Amino acid sequence: MHYCHDNTVCVNLPGGHRCDCLPGFTRVDDYSCTEQDECASGKHSCDENAICTNTIRGHLCTCKPGYVGNGTVCRAFCEEGCRSGGTCISPNTCLCPSGITGRHCEKDIDECAEGLIQCQNHSRCINLPGWYHCECQSGFHDDGSYSLDGGSCVDIDECATQTHTCLSDAACVNMQGGFDCLCPEGPACSGDCPHENGLKHNGQVWTLQQDHCSVCTCKDGQIFCRRTACDCLNPNVDLSCCSECDTRQSSQCLHQSGHTLYQSGDTWIYSCQQCRCLEGEVDCWPLACPAQSCEYTAMGEGECCPRCVTDTCLADNIAYDIRQTCLDLSGMPRLSGSVWTPPGSPCTACTCKNGRICCSVEFECLQNN
Repeated sequence: MHYCHDNTVCVNLPGGHRCDCLPGFTRVDDYSCTEQDECASGKHSCDENAICTNTIRGHLCTCKPGYVGNGTVCRAFCEEGCRSGGTCISPNTCLCPSGITGRHCEKDIDECAEGLIQCQNHSRCINLPGWYHCECQSGFHDDGSYSLDGGSCVDIDECATQTHTCLSDAACVNMQGGFDCLCPEGPACSGDCPHENGLKHNGQVWTLQQDHCSVCTCKDGQIFCRRTACDCLNPNVDLSCCSECDTRQSSQCLHQSGHTLYQSGDTWIYSCQQCRCLEGEVDCWPLACPAQSCEYTAMGEGECCPRCVTDTCLADNIAYDIRQTCLDLSGMPRLSGSVWTPPGSPCTACTCKNGRICCSVEFECLQNN
C-alpha cells in the first residue's frame, strides 16, 4: 500500500516507496504533484506572436490572428503581400525599403521630382525604382570614381579628343561643357558646319531627316539641335512631336496593372523598364543603369540596377577564385563557389565566397520543420 496521490508514479524502494511527479507536473509535497503551468512560468517554446495554452502534459502554441506558422515560429501575414522587396512586419503592415512607399510598397518615391536630392554641378538627377543617380550633363563625363551626388562629373575636352565639329580653318577652344570655334581674320573662315558628308552654311536652319521633331542650326562652326517648341494652344500643333498636347481619349494608355490611366506623353517605370504613352500605345525599353566601377555589386529585391557593396556575402556578381578556399565547421576545405548544408541544420545553406563562408537560413523550411 502507498500514499502517492494523482499525477504521481509510485517508485518501490527497499523498505518503502517514493512518489515521483509525472512529466509536466511539479512537486507539492512528498506525496502530491500539481500541474506545471509552463505558459505562466515562461518555460515554453512559443513565439512572441503566439498564444500559449497549458495542457496536462505540456503546452500548445498557436499563432495569433494575423500571423502564420507552427506556433514555435510565427510570421506576420499580409494578405496582398509586400512588393518591391518590402517586409511584412505585422498583420497587413509592410516595411518598405528605402526609396519605396505605399501600403504594399507599390509606389516608387521620385527623389528627383520631390527635390529630395541635390545633384552637384554638371549633373542631373535621374529617378530609378527605389533610388536615383546623378547623370553627367552633356559635355561632361565621369572621372571614374562614380560619385553618387554627381561630384565626379568633369568636362570633356572636345578639342583634345577631336570630337568637335570645327572646320580645319577654325581654331577649337575648349569650354566647360562644350567648345567654341574661333575663325581667324579673313574670308577663308566661313563658320560653316560639316554634317552627314555634306556642309551646312553658317546660320542655316534645318530639320533632321531621321527626327522631324528636332530643329538644328549651324552657328560659327557648331551644330546646335533642339526639340521643336510645343504650343498646346495652337490648333495646328504637330501631335506626333508634342504628345503632351494630345488630350484625346483614344490617345490615353492604361498601366500594365490596369489601375492607372496615362495621357499621351506621360512616362513611368514598370518591371525595370522605362515606359511611355504615345497616341494610345505603350512603348517600353530597358532602364539604363549607371556604370559601377567597384569590385562587388548587389541588386536588392525590387530594385532594377546594381549597387556597390563592400561585404562579400552581399555580393551577387562574384568571380569565384578557386585558390581562395574555406574551412567549414568540421575542418573540411571548400572550394570558392561551393554550396553545402551544415550537419544538423537542414534549413541552412552555406557558400564559400573567395575565402569567406556566407550562410543563410530558409524561413519556409523552418516553418515546415
